[in-house]
Order: sequence, then C-alpha cells, then structure tokens
Amino acid sequence: MLIGIEASRANRLKKTGVEWYAFHLIEELKKRQDAEAHSWLLYTNESLSHGMEKGQDNWHERALKWPPKYLWTQIRLSIEMLRHKPEVLFVPAHVLPRFAPKRSVVTIHDVGFHRIPERYPWLQRAYHEWATKDIAKNAARILTVSEFSKRELVELYGIPAEKIMVTYLGVEHHIYKPVSQETIQPVLETYQISAPYILCIGRLETKKNILTLIEGFNRYKEERGAENHLKLVLVGQPGSGYEEIEEAIVHSPFQDQIILTGYISEADKVALLSGALAYVHPSWYEGFGLPPLEAMACETAVLSSTAGSLLEVLGEENALFFHPEDAEGLVKGLHMLTDDAELVRDLRRRGLAHAAQFRWERTAAETFRALTAW
Repeated sequence: MLIGIEASRANRLKKTGVEWYAFHLIEELKKRQDAEAHSWLLYTNESLSHGMEKGQDNWHERALKWPPKYLWTQIRLSIEMLRHKPEVLFVPAHVLPRFAPKRSVVTIHDVGFHRIPERYPWLQRAYHEWATKDIAKNAARILTVSEFSKRELVELYGIPAEKIMVTYLGVEHHIYKPVSQETIQPVLETYQISAPYILCIGRLETKKNILTLIEGFNRYKEERGAENHLKLVLVGQPGSGYEEIEEAIVHSPFQDQIILTGYISEADKVALLSGALAYVHPSWYEGFGLPPLEAMACETAVLSSTAGSLLEVLGEENALFFHPEDAEGLVKGLHMLTDDAELVRDLRRRGLAHAAQFRWERTAAETFRALTAW
C-alpha cells in the first residue's frame, strides 16, 4: 500500500509542539519492521533535511517546491492529490487538502480556537474552524492526543466517537533525562541565569497565559521580600500578543529577574529543565501538554494549570495544579515549592516515573494501525 504523509512541518528547522509530533512520529514509523510491507511518500515544501531525508528504500520524498509559499496544504498539496493520489494520506496537523483520497487520516491536536476564541487572531480562528468542520466531514479517521480532546470533538462538532482514535504523545527519553550539574552550569552561564529559577517553555503568546505567570511571579516576589533570589526564565520565540507580554515584563518591579532566552536547542532545554527549581505551565487550554511531561522526564517538579487535558496527561498526584485564572493559586504553588524540599523531591520522583510511560514507539504503533488497518 502507498501511504503518503504531509511532512512539511516535521521538516522545519525550528520546531515547536506540532512540528515535533510529526517529526518523532515519522522517525518512529521508519523504524518499524511491519512498515517495510508498504511504500511511504513524504510530501514537503522544501527538500528533506536534518535526518528527515534518511530512511529505508521504501521511504521516498516528494518535494513540491513550486509557489505559492502560503496555503501549502490547500494549493500545492491539493494539486498533487489531484494528479497522484496515494492509497492513504496522513496529515499530522489539522488541515485536509482538497481532492484527498477517501482513506485520509488527520490529527486534530485541540480546538482551543473554539473554546477560547478571544485568545486567537480572527483569521486564524476562522481558518481552523473551517478546517475542523471539513475534516469532520471528509476524513475517514481522526486522531487526537487525549481523551479530553476526543470529548471536545464529539461535543463541539458532533463527530462520532468511533471515528476518533486517541494516540497519546511520547517523550524522547534518550534526550529528555536528568543531567549533571557539570552539564547544566555552562548552559546557565550562556544565558546568564543563576539558580534558583522557575522555567516556562513555549511560544510567548497570550493564549499560553504568560501574563498570569508574570503576575503570579510578581506577587510571589513581593511577598517573599528583597532577600528572595528566584528568577523566571521564559524560553521560546515571540508569538501572537507578544506586545502585551513585553509590556508586562517592562512594568514588572522584578524585570531584571525575568530572563528571555529565545528559541534554544534541545540540549540546552534539557539542561535548563534539569537545573530548574520547577517547571511552570500556565496554559489557558491544552489538547495534550508535552513540555511539562518532558520536564518530568528530566526529574523536574511541575506546577501546572488545570486547563484542558493537563490533569489527564500529568496525573493529579504527580504535579501541583492551579486554575489558569487564579494567579493566587500559582503564587501558593510557588511558595510550596520553595518552602518544602520534601515535596519537591516527591514530585520529582513521581513525575519521572509517570513520564516513563509516554513513548513515541507507542504513538507510532497506534498510528500505524490507524493508517494500515482498513
């Protein structure tokens, strides 16, 4: 069977959540012996690189480099589907091309644009709303990343539950693991960070609730007094609403203790996670929530919002939680983490064991069944 995969996101150099999902899934599918019985075609808008170009003889590249640059799925990939349809098409990122084969499988990671529309630009919201309804109507199967997201799709879009398959994400455990202080210290020096610090990783967008995190950090610092040296480290590139975040940092009395690193390598991310007092995940909405799970894999205590799937994915006993609107709850969690060393040790131990259950091999095995069992 010829199975096509939309691989343009997986092929990006600077990856965030959805891009990493597509990349790890493709790489794990390449390793499967039972995948050798099929031919695989990776559709991309640029030549495959950074390891994506490697694979067995039954893995092939189809680079669609012609313009336009935007609406890649709706124009370039759609024309390719009209000319040369695979038997099965898999799109790991929420948009189905025109003229797709009947056996099309699409991953919808979440529907935050529907639940919290005020956090999304109107054009992005409208596009995702249209794309989701189109997938609900035309995809043969839908994958999603949590039971929470499955319930959302059933409730909000009327998709039959039997059409939706939950495939939890994984952690790359050979990368995300505790590292020594000898590994951590040079990275801290590179970004001019000194312990203790709390860490948040992700695109710096208002929909990620960074403003509440800054507000909670400010309140915590005010309550602890001048002798407290805790820093807030924000890792990620600016996104939608960054101007508000930048303004909040500028007006913070503790601006000099809020550190922005920009986009960083996976190795530096692991070092910063391993050296942090805690990882804080304040998100307004999550379909899965991979960064706090990666923090757990690095044996780092997690303080997370209760939004969306986070209680399901992280496990209520493995982290501290607060409501995303409750800055005081966030502050309370920070006090607990700084005052109770035994609690921190327990959260680290529990989190490490919990994260070990999430593996990309499992995600690939479940996805393989969805793509091949017809």
